[in-house]
Parts: sequence; structure tokens; C-alpha cells
Amino acid sequence: MSRASERTTYRYLEFFTAGIRNPNTRLAYYRALTRFFDWLEECYPGLGLHQVNSIVVAQYVEVHPGSAQTRNQHLSAIRSLFRWLITGGLMRENPAGEVRGVKHRVKRGKTSVLSDEEMKELLSSISTDDIVGLRDRALIAAMFFSFARVGAVLGMNTGDYFSKGKRYWFRLHEKGGKYHEVPVHHTAEEYLDLYMDEANLWDEKTTPLFQTAPRRSRTLTGVRLQRQEAWAMVKRRALAAGVSTDACNHTFRASGITNFLRNGGSRDNAQRIAAHEDVRTTTLYDRREDAISLDEIERIRL
Repeated sequence: MSRASERTTYRYLEFFTAGIRNPNTRLAYYRALTRFFDWLEECYPGLGLHQVNSIVVAQYVEVHPGSAQTRNQHLSAIRSLFRWLITGGLMRENPAGEVRGVKHRVKRGKTSVLSDEEMKELLSSISTDDIVGLRDRALIAAMFFSFARVGAVLGMNTGDYFSKGKRYWFRLHEKGGKYHEVPVHHTAEEYLDLYMDEANLWDEKTTPLFQTAPRRSRTLTGVRLQRQEAWAMVKRRALAAGVSTDACNHTFRASGITNFLRNGGSRDNAQRIAAHEDVRTTTLYDRREDAISLDEIERIRL
């Protein structure tokens, strides 16, 4: 992009600021396009943006060292950028439009799942003597019992934990600016209430529900907790509890769905609770077969 015209450069920057609403997608596409243009500079020095064709894009996808999923994501970013340039009147054709992605079919998710015993151990191991422990327990419970993405949970303000009738609900901030409301499990409600009471958040409707807290002061800052900070917290709590250290933010989404299905819940209902567009996505979080496979393999005896 360094040799692009001023108008093209402006449209390129506008692609990220106005064309992509989701911050996670924005960051992923920025990294993908930066890698693509670095590759162009190395392999085709002097090639202008308007000279990029389908053969060049196909070659990039072919030599890309990433997984099939990563290569397809990068191809999607390239397609989206050129589509944006076309709508801006800067290009006539999309050179990535006819490039085929890499065949990729996933039948089983890779996210680590905690057993019911490990989930109980993790939640019970968190000390609730201070606000940080109450916050961490409430956050983990919110992800587990609502099947929610960590970004959707961290995106909530205190007003997004609200009463409707006799129960409390979560208003989760999903991708694309959408909201998804789900009733709160009684255990998660108990943990959230204790956290809200201690933090005195009931009247602060527009402040972040889950906030950062300096280690020394152990008080909430009013600043929204970020995914990376939540990830570090989960790792720290899992290690202290002696459960799987492979646990991550996504673990609780998968663990909750697996627990729900194992206890008689339907996959269609799990899809609705998790706000998945496609039931095949929900299937990736169904890890009931893991335990069955282990039980069966132990039948082999010497």
C-alpha cells in the first residue's frame, strides 16, 4: 500500500474504520492484509494494487504457511478489501473473487473442556475474601452457564444484568452489534449478586460489569476487563485449582454446552442459548464423545 494513491490509501484506512464494525474482525483482517502486502512487496516488487490478479492471490493462498482455517480467513480479508475498493470506484474487478478457498471441514472442536468435577473444583477454589475473587468467580460462572463468548460477557455493562419477572437475565453483546438475552442460571445469579453487592454496582447501569483491579489495591478501576486479562486470570485460576492448564476463555462455552447436552438438553436449544447461527457450530462444542472414547479404550487389557 506504500505506493498507492492518496485516494486509495484513504479508502484502505476507511475499510477498517467504517467498513468493519467488530473490533476482533478488524484486528484479524488488519493482520491478514498486512501479511498479504508484505508478501507482495517481497515476491512482486513494484506490482501496483491495480495489477494484482487472481493468479497472484491464488499463489499467495497456496504458499501461505498457516492452517486451512487461517488461509481461508486471509482470503476472506483480501476479498473484502477489494470489494470495498470496487464499491468506492477504485477498482473494476475483484481479483480474489474467483479464487477458491482451501477445503476445510472440522467435525470436532479443539477447545479444551473441563469435566463437571473440574468445574466444581475451579469455582470452589476461588477465594471470595476480596472483590477480585468475587469478580473472577462471577465471570467464569457467567461464561459457563450462559454458553457466552468471552467478548459478549466482557462487553456487558451492569445494566445488562437485569431482572425480568422473577428472574435475572443477561443482555449479551454479540457480533455485528446484535444483542442476545438469556436467563441467568440460579448459581450464576448467586455469584453475580454477591459480586455486585461487594462492588456496589447496582446503581451504576452504564459502567462495565467486569472491571480491572490493580493487584495491590484490589479495588475495581471502572475500566472494562479485556480478553487478554481474562485469559491470564483463567490460566492463573486453573493452575491454582489443579485443573487442566489448557483451559482458556472459550473452555467455559464448550464445557457448559457439553454439560447441558449430557444432562438431556437438546442441541437445538443449545444452539439458541449460545446464539449460534448454524447448529454445526454448536456441534463443535459437543464433547460428550471424549468421555465415551476414553471409557471404550480402557477395555483394552493385557
